[in-house]
Amino acid sequence: MSKKLEDIKEYLLKNGMDAYIAFSYENSNTLLKEILGKHFLTRKVFAFFNRDKENYLLVNQLDYPFVKDSDFKIFVYKTYQEMLALEKEMIKDYKRVLVDISEDGVIPSISTADYGSVNFIRNQGIEVFSSGDLLTYLNCRIDEKGFLSMQEACRINLHIKDLAFEKIKEDILNRGYSDEYEIQKFIADKYEENDLFFDEPPIVAVNNNASNPHYFPTVNSSRKIYRGDVVLIDMWCKLKNKDSIYSDITWMGEADENVSLNVEKRFNVLKNSIDFALLYLHDNLSKRDVYGYQIDDVVRNYIRDKGYDKYFIHRTGHSIFSDLSPHGKGVNIDDYETRDERRIINDIAFSLEPGIYMDDFGMRSETDVFIHDNVPVIVGGRQEKVIPILK
Repeated sequence: MSKKLEDIKEYLLKNGMDAYIAFSYENSNTLLKEILGKHFLTRKVFAFFNRDKENYLLVNQLDYPFVKDSDFKIFVYKTYQEMLALEKEMIKDYKRVLVDISEDGVIPSISTADYGSVNFIRNQGIEVFSSGDLLTYLNCRIDEKGFLSMQEACRINLHIKDLAFEKIKEDILNRGYSDEYEIQKFIADKYEENDLFFDEPPIVAVNNNASNPHYFPTVNSSRKIYRGDVVLIDMWCKLKNKDSIYSDITWMGEADENVSLNVEKRFNVLKNSIDFALLYLHDNLSKRDVYGYQIDDVVRNYIRDKGYDKYFIHRTGHSIFSDLSPHGKGVNIDDYETRDERRIINDIAFSLEPGIYMDDFGMRSETDVFIHDNVPVIVGGRQEKVIPILK
């Protein structure tokens, strides 16, 4: 039996669930594709991961030859009537099962089970719960090798960040200005020099360009950076290994010898909100379940109390793993775009990146957090003060 199948049984046992039921059509379920192999299965597939007995697979007769050697007891259907009759028989003893749903369907990455399939199970008198925590447990825990790769990516990323702000300083002192696109390209070139992977080039945004959280300069659309400007740099990378973990950081600077009071005031709101999130995690993780939405609430409530809530227009943070992008598939720190009711568990990573986006300038502070033995570990560094770029 594969490690993943063992992990599923262990999770079901610990959480009092009879089974995890996964559905797939034309290889739409990534977990089943990983477990069953990359054969293209053209009809509906049901996988019943059982707590107390062997696992079952329900497949169409045309797909059977591709899965006959899998670690499942296989049942074959020809017609949809046979399919439903077999499914009903296989779930008749279940009382509590996990299925790929989220409450009100607000978490798209796990809300992949179709209405009819879920309704069929419920109509048999079975309680249906979200598989979100199970999928985090299976797919988002970082081992020691992954954590070391994340640490190394963060170390290099922070160094390149310093070089980028230093280049802005040199540009302004030498020619009177720098340029968003040139700094973006400078960072991307440094990533290549250090043999780092990144899916998209970094964000370099000045003043109100930084009020668009997903602003990207291009060769044809870029703004100069002059003395007195506020500069946001958001940069993400990982080692060139498919199992390595991302570093994703955002730092702020002001192109002057000193940081203005207004810039400092807003940044301190972001810094303090992250501090409160870390304190909440530290105080609660060892005592009870903590959910992604709760950490977003801690951060957002602090920013609201300071009068900036309408200028914080995205979730507080996202899952980090070894995906192609820095946005992983695990629990997000979110009670804004979604209500993420997945638990924060050991050995996962996520960003904390609150922002304040106003008409004059935008601002964000971002670090990466890894959970080890119920303690939040800062991996992405902490910006304590806005960088006075020309000092």
